[in-house]
Amino acid sequence: MSHQDRMLFRSSFFFIGILSVFIFSCSSDIKSTDLQTFKIKGIAQGTTYTIQVVDSSLHISKFQIDSLLFAFDEKLSTYKTGSLISRFNQESFKDTVLGADDLFVQMLKLSDSVCRWSEGFFDPSIKPVVDLWGIGTDAQNKPKQVQIDSVLQYTGYTRGVHFSINDVDSLIKIEKKTPGFELDFNAIAQGYSVDLLVDFLKLRGHRNVYVELGGEIKLSGLKAGNRSWNIGIEAPIENNKTNAQSIQNVFSITDCAIATSGNYRKFFEEDGQLYAHTINPKTGTQNRHNLLSATVFSPSCAISDALATYFMVVGIDAAKLFLEKNKNMGIEVYFIYSKEGKYESYCSPSLLLNQKDANS
Repeated sequence: MSHQDRMLFRSSFFFIGILSVFIFSCSSDIKSTDLQTFKIKGIAQGTTYTIQVVDSSLHISKFQIDSLLFAFDEKLSTYKTGSLISRFNQESFKDTVLGADDLFVQMLKLSDSVCRWSEGFFDPSIKPVVDLWGIGTDAQNKPKQVQIDSVLQYTGYTRGVHFSINDVDSLIKIEKKTPGFELDFNAIAQGYSVDLLVDFLKLRGHRNVYVELGGEIKLSGLKAGNRSWNIGIEAPIENNKTNAQSIQNVFSITDCAIATSGNYRKFFEEDGQLYAHTINPKTGTQNRHNLLSATVFSPSCAISDALATYFMVVGIDAAKLFLEKNKNMGIEVYFIYSKEGKYESYCSPSLLLNQKDANS
């Protein structure tokens, strides 16, 4: 991993835009009996979020959280027609100049790093292929190979081919070279927004926090009672469209970001064949393997989010090989896979120390 990649991986990016930031210091002599658990819940990015803060008082408001997430969507939501990424995806888009700390710029650079780590199997330019399959929509179908080939010509997240990023004084110029080239950061952006929320909470002086957005989680410090946070891993339930969950395993952890990707919730059947939502960006179709879900633990929720998607594309053997080659990244995993009709699991050895009884 290059020096630039390490900096991107370790750095916490923070964007607050319209909000004013005041840093509150945490008093080291606060007694545990003075601590309370404050909860904020809401709706954002087409899903729900939950924030827990363990402290003597709360230094943030729901309005500030919602404003931060709104500003995030104004840059990166593909569902908002006026967002920057939606404008980028229009064929008429040519270029734009942004600040170096702009969310769109940071997302481009971070995705570039993950794309290289994964040897191109994590690719935010896969949007035309995903749209073609329509998985998760009323228009889901198995496209013909000629259709897949026709949109693959617009994919490939390599700088200088379909797009470029260039420094212009203290600004960044983003240029689109291929009109049909489109981006979708859904496999990394939600985790990235969780990182931003935790950064915001820390800037406001909170050290014991839990942030969950659409299933992506980041933890810091301890929960009430000076205990680690308990995180449950969902067991695969095919095409589960309810909120009911069956917990496969529980880990007691802190100071960590967790994201899960799985193929058992979104798939469809056609001519007796199952087709999942995780697509190989190099072929435009799904790889056949037995990995059902991948949960990734790392210091960054954006990285956990992206790697979970990457692992679901390539399968458990390639995922283990990546982990072996990149031990310095501090990545831990919990995989659920099928073997002879039964569920099996693989857990990083160091993570086993944090395992708890799922029924406790």
